[in-house]
Amino acid sequence: GPWGRCMGDECGPGGIQTRAVWCAHVEGWTTLPTNCKQPERPDNQQTCFRVCDWHKELYDWQIGNWNQCRPVLSRSHEKPLECLRGEEGIQTRDITCIQKSNGVPAEDVICEYFEPKPRQEQACLIPCRQDCIVAEFAPWSECSKTCGNGLQHRTRHVVAPPQFGGSACPNLTEFQICQSSPCTAEESLYSLNVGPWSACSVPHSRQIRQARKRGKSKDKEKDREKAVRDPEARELIKKKRNRNRQNRQENKYWDIQIGYQTRQVTCTHRNGKTAALSFCEQDKLPITFQSCVITKECQVSEWSEWTPCSKTCFDMTTPKGNRTRSRTIKQLPIGSESECPQLEETEQCVSQGDGVAPCITYGWRTTEWTECRVDPLLSQQDKRRGNQTALCGGGVQTREVYCVQANENLLSYLNTLKEKEASRPVDRRLCTGPLPSTSQLCHIPCPIECETSAWSAWGPCTYESCDDPQAKKGFKLRKRRITNEPTGGTGNCPHLLEAIPCEEPSCYDWRIVGLEECVPDNEKPCGPGTQVPVVVCVNSDGEEVDRQLCRDAIYPIPVVCEAPCPKDCVLSTWSAWSSCSHTCSGKTTEGKQMRARSILAYAGEGGIQCPNSSALQETRSCNEHSCTVYHWQTGPWGQCIEDTSVSAFNSSASWNGEATCSVGMQTRKVICVRVNVGQVGPKKCPESLRPETVRPCLLPCRKDCIVTPFSDWTLCPSSCQEGGVPVKKQSRHRVIIQLPANGGRECPDSLFEEKECEASPVCYSYRWKTHKWRRCQLVPWYVRQDSPGAHETCGPGLQARAITCRRQDGGQADISECLKYSGPLPSLTQTCQIPCQDDCQFTNWSKFSSCNGDCGGVRTRKRTLVGKSKKKDKCKNSQLYPLIENQFCPCDKYSAQPVGNWSDCILPEGKLEVLLGMKVQGDVKECGQGYRYQAMACYDQNNRLVETSRCNSHG
Repeated sequence: GPWGRCMGDECGPGGIQTRAVWCAHVEGWTTLPTNCKQPERPDNQQTCFRVCDWHKELYDWQIGNWNQCRPVLSRSHEKPLECLRGEEGIQTRDITCIQKSNGVPAEDVICEYFEPKPRQEQACLIPCRQDCIVAEFAPWSECSKTCGNGLQHRTRHVVAPPQFGGSACPNLTEFQICQSSPCTAEESLYSLNVGPWSACSVPHSRQIRQARKRGKSKDKEKDREKAVRDPEARELIKKKRNRNRQNRQENKYWDIQIGYQTRQVTCTHRNGKTAALSFCEQDKLPITFQSCVITKECQVSEWSEWTPCSKTCFDMTTPKGNRTRSRTIKQLPIGSESECPQLEETEQCVSQGDGVAPCITYGWRTTEWTECRVDPLLSQQDKRRGNQTALCGGGVQTREVYCVQANENLLSYLNTLKEKEASRPVDRRLCTGPLPSTSQLCHIPCPIECETSAWSAWGPCTYESCDDPQAKKGFKLRKRRITNEPTGGTGNCPHLLEAIPCEEPSCYDWRIVGLEECVPDNEKPCGPGTQVPVVVCVNSDGEEVDRQLCRDAIYPIPVVCEAPCPKDCVLSTWSAWSSCSHTCSGKTTEGKQMRARSILAYAGEGGIQCPNSSALQETRSCNEHSCTVYHWQTGPWGQCIEDTSVSAFNSSASWNGEATCSVGMQTRKVICVRVNVGQVGPKKCPESLRPETVRPCLLPCRKDCIVTPFSDWTLCPSSCQEGGVPVKKQSRHRVIIQLPANGGRECPDSLFEEKECEASPVCYSYRWKTHKWRRCQLVPWYVRQDSPGAHETCGPGLQARAITCRRQDGGQADISECLKYSGPLPSLTQTCQIPCQDDCQFTNWSKFSSCNGDCGGVRTRKRTLVGKSKKKDKCKNSQLYPLIENQFCPCDKYSAQPVGNWSDCILPEGKLEVLLGMKVQGDVKECGQGYRYQAMACYDQNNRLVETSRCNSHG
């Protein structure tokens, strides 16, 4: 059978669970255990992990990522020729129950106790394979050589990359040999040699000064012209200068210097001698100089002092603290591949010395156990105990666990907390020891009913009190005793004594305790005779007393008997008298009792014959007294009321082992009752046997409610909050240590308080701000003056720009903030071109036109030719120099569409029914309302399958 629930006194791995094991026929019906092989019998008991409510804090499901979608074996083995919407598949994931603290796997049943196991499989869709799509090849390039064999190439680009296992892209470049006119013999004697670039050099300071002077004089002339033309521009120029000056200050981290580098280009004869460059005929000679950035390595400051240790106290058990030191960047690397070294260093530390205080330690404290309760373990009350005010049997009791400062006495010199203050609850995470149990099994004893013996026989007629005989009034008494004492004491038992008024009472009487042997008459050996009774004198309670006290009582006379002769009929002795048929005698009722004997041996010849069957039985009257029976009836004891007369009683005394604070008195009502009639006067019952109406009792001590002081307020968020996070609340709580009892002071209404935190500052976000590119810086004039075409100030160069760190609101920020939060640095330099006279010159590209929002739309940008370029034919070649650029608008319209058939009806797992506070292995639900599922796939506006994540939550 299934394993039952895990049982045990303590939470954790020490539980036991059992199951039924029986022998069954292969067809299912139960048979004798001997029909099964005993060695193969499965265990019917095993150890298990008993789950308690507080385990929810320790265990949880660890959910892995979904694995790759794998195809489901299709019912038809033939695959369709063309994939249209993808292939149905299934994907799985790993789900494990783990301990939160260390990630160690645990039994699934622990996590299943609190939350059903998440599903491990789901339907998915494997999209159709999409092969790589490439464009057509562009036209072949020009031949690399003007004579002889050269190379030419053509390229194509990827339109759509391969997806979902599609075929890879083919080569995107093709080469072929090309041949122009054959080279003459002389021309092939010379070859062009290009040397390596030199290191980047800084221009000479004299030339820089001269250039700066020239630049300044030009600027002054321009400023004068502007001032003449537009006096209002002065303010703008001043602002710009201030901004540039500020940028230069912020650029202290990267002092960008643009230098130059050169290389040798020579023409060499086949014999190795250098010849004039004119011998190496080439349309365009390689450049021999270019602008470059002077490489600078990262520079950092010296390390700062170590910060104080984060752990300011001393002990050997808890982990060590940390201390850090930092350094700042003086110069960021420029043109260098090596990055800046680490700017912060952390190491472990321990605070030691005479002035170092011992660390505060924390420990668990528990409240009192609550009263034992059965109802949490029962789904409903037991109907058979419906008349009981409370349930009984096995129950559960709980308590609260909280964390407090443990060594407050040791730390008393550090603070002047009161003794009570030290027990204030603190954050539970400060306690590292094992958590005490918060629940335990208990037992409420079930109520025991009072059980009594049968009534004794009615006693003799005696005076109510033999010490004070009054007239001729007396009572016959009968008694019964308690055989099983009930819950709550004997006060819940029925009366134990009944009395009947009688005449001619006596306090003492003879009691026959036996008979002597039968002595035949006339000294015969056998036949009729007499037996002398053996008697003792007893009082009204049946106790044996001095024989002299019975002198007034009638002495019992000898009893007639029969001494058997050898051949006479042999009879057994009489049996004991049966119980009386009625308890009393009246007009219509008369008590009778009977006794019998049997024949042991029949008579021989000449012997006395056996009597007939009627002589073997005897009947006599009994309980001949009237049916007027009286008894004392007691009511329940009243409330215990303090008795001020008992002042000497010590308040710390204990009564029957229980602590008590004072002694009180209890009273109850006692009345005389006639059976089957009701209350009568008290004189009808024997006064001497009247039960007590007053008794002393103990008053239990008053117990006031005791609560801990409030804990400290929980911390508000100290750091800034991302975005518009709602204002958080802080709270504090206190714990009830002792519940009130016996009229003690009640507990306060409020155990939990909360208030709103002050709004946290919103986190700044940082961004790099890039400033305008500076002018294009060419190789210095004295370097390029000897090169062909050097009469123009034009050609390739480098330009730099300033970069500053800004907050999103535009405010200035330190560069370190952007280095932390704003990603990689934007480029500080870029290549630039000062156009020469023969170059085509254009305006800058315009901004792209706006998209209308429809998928498949196109946006454009334009530029125009300027100056003399408008008249040059080569500049009008739109293939080489396009004036319009088109670009598809971004399209992000996706839709989810159902794929495949609906699944079978699947019932929701639902909440686990909880019985007796534990998980029960019940029948699996096989009917009811469920759900069908269908896979969804994601498509773009061209009905092409894309990743499911691009669709919304319904995808």
